[in-house]
Amino acid sequence: MKVDFYFSYRSPYSYFILPRLKKLIEEYDVDVNFRLVYPLAIRKPSFFKNKNMLTYFFWRLLDYRKVANRHEMPFFRPKPDPIVQNILTGKISPEQPYIFYICHLGQAAHYHGQGINFAQALSNKIFGSKEGWFERKSLSKVCDSVGLNLDDLEKEANEQEAKIISDIKYNQEQQLAAGHHGVPLLVHGDQYFFGQDKFDEFLSFMHKNGMQRK
Repeated sequence: MKVDFYFSYRSPYSYFILPRLKKLIEEYDVDVNFRLVYPLAIRKPSFFKNKNMLTYFFWRLLDYRKVANRHEMPFFRPKPDPIVQNILTGKISPEQPYIFYICHLGQAAHYHGQGINFAQALSNKIFGSKEGWFERKSLSKVCDSVGLNLDDLEKEANEQEAKIISDIKYNQEQQLAAGHHGVPLLVHGDQYFFGQDKFDEFLSFMHKNGMQRK
């Protein structure tokens, strides 16, 4: 059974769903296609207009911590945030030194068959650790953990930049065609499940439609 999994490196909810998705892959006969998308802040920065710490980010942070506690996962505010944004005004900075770099590394890792594994390893650093996730030694550890080399992956990401951007944009088109713009998004056939809190519903749907254990 085939499933499309839409993922963003800025989404804590994408981080929260990964252990359950990895367990699904390990235990069931299911083919999960990793589809990386740029964060909504890049795809649609106007979404954050008039959203600030009081009206949006504070309440989100409370929910992130509640979900983390429920799933017994560590959670810390990422330092730095993968998206440079003024949380007092919601304005997205025109300068984004982190997100394109890590998205392109992640897509290059996907070409090596390590998209989900790399996403989990890096998300664990971004949201699950207090250490500076963007430090080179931290990124090297992420690559090492999935059998890749940071220098080599950077070189591939630079050389294949046009293909990577095209593939990510194609994923975004497919995401909208599936019926939603958000992440994490799981899609099987014409049915989609948006949000980490819909994972049990997704699992029940897959069982009813014939998903078998390995």
